Amino acid sequence: MVDHVKAYAQGTKDGYQDKKVENGKEHARLDKAHSDHKAKKQDPKQDEPKQSDPKQGDPKQQGTTVTGPSGQTIVIAPPERGDDGVSTDVKPLLVKEIDANTLNLGTDGARGTVSRKELRNFKQYERKLEAKENHLIKVADACKQLEAAAEDEAKDCQELADQARAVEGGEKLAAKLTRLADAAKAQATEAGELHKRAQRAAEMCKVVLTNIGTRYAPLYKAVVDSDETKLAELRFYNDKGSYAAAA
Repeated sequence: MVDHVKAYAQGTKDGYQDKKVENGKEHARLDKAHSDHKAKKQDPKQDEPKQSDPKQGDPKQQGTTVTGPSGQTIVIAPPERGDDGVSTDVKPLLVKEIDANTLNLGTDGARGTVSRKELRNFKQYERKLEAKENHLIKVADACKQLEAAAEDEAKDCQELADQARAVEGGEKLAAKLTRLADAAKAQATEAGELHKRAQRAAEMCKVVLTNIGTRYAPLYKAVVDSDETKLAELRFYNDKGSYAAAA
């Protein structure tokens, strides 16, 4: 009998403890709901739907989709806008003295010395960049011509397609001509985009070359005017040739 009473008492105690834990969880849930409701009152925009990025709906930001001659879809990414990372605030380097191997600089914030060999390598890089700029200009011009030619071809094909439709039994020919016109239009669009890209790349090269000329021209002049400059090195700077040290 005593055992039954003890078991009953223990069961009652366990049940009370379970109920206490459950009540604690319910209180915590209500407290959280109250806090959330209070936060929403303080920030009424919290439940408002997020505004989509306007660029996502802007066709100019999505690139250009064209159909190639074989029916393939080509997406040409839009050119990047904003800061291109090329600074135009460039100060020339000043040369304090020069000897047979080294140029000592006197510009605050710049390195103290530049070797003649390093400067020749940099001059060679500058000339390669000039060649790249000229090549990009030619590419841009060629793409512009291709764009115009493709537009003319598209126009001719469309006119022939219209004429074919006016002739009995010319539907099949008209359909083929229409496809050719669409392909030519796609080629014109692609050529136009490539023209813009090549033109922009050429402009970037020009900016970099201008910066190089501003910053390093005093160093080149110091080498050319130096009495310790060898004939081969002088010819390298004056004749735009490859430098070959004397044996």
